[in-house]
Amino acid sequence: MEAGRLNSPSDCAITLEVLGHQLQFSQDPNSNHLGTTVWDASMVLVKFLEKNCRKGRFSPSKLKGKRVIELGAGCGVSGFGMALLGCDVIATDQMDVLRLLSRNVERNISRILQMDTSPGRFGSIQVAELDWGNEDHIAACKPPFDYIIGTDVVSSYNDASC
Repeated sequence: MEAGRLNSPSDCAITLEVLGHQLQFSQDPNSNHLGTTVWDASMVLVKFLEKNCRKGRFSPSKLKGKRVIELGAGCGVSGFGMALLGCDVIATDQMDVLRLLSRNVERNISRILQMDTSPGRFGSIQVAELDWGNEDHIAACKPPFDYIIGTDVVSSYNDASC
């Protein structure tokens, strides 16, 4: 693992405790896309939610049913943090990342539902392609949202007319 990192991007998978659930997130160390690695900021957001979920606006009773869009979801760690607090999450990213993100979502929803001791607490998490400049992608996500989240979000913009 690199000095100062919580996760090594050379690992193919990482197991994290997310709000009391052991979840496994696949990564692709051979990809040229930054979204195929679990970055530290997503783990920090999950720990923040964990620390603050018993009080204030991050308590499950206040978050239940809130709509969340995660921009640049990558491997989906932050979205799972919100879904485990009762939010209905749309985890979005570019097409190059969706296969890995979808695999992580399917695997971990199954794990959560098998282990869940508090039925009905888990909200939902869905995957969607989102190119921020594509009106059809935006409309398909069905805004508005109660929360917009993103951790270590990076985007490149290529437009020949610029």
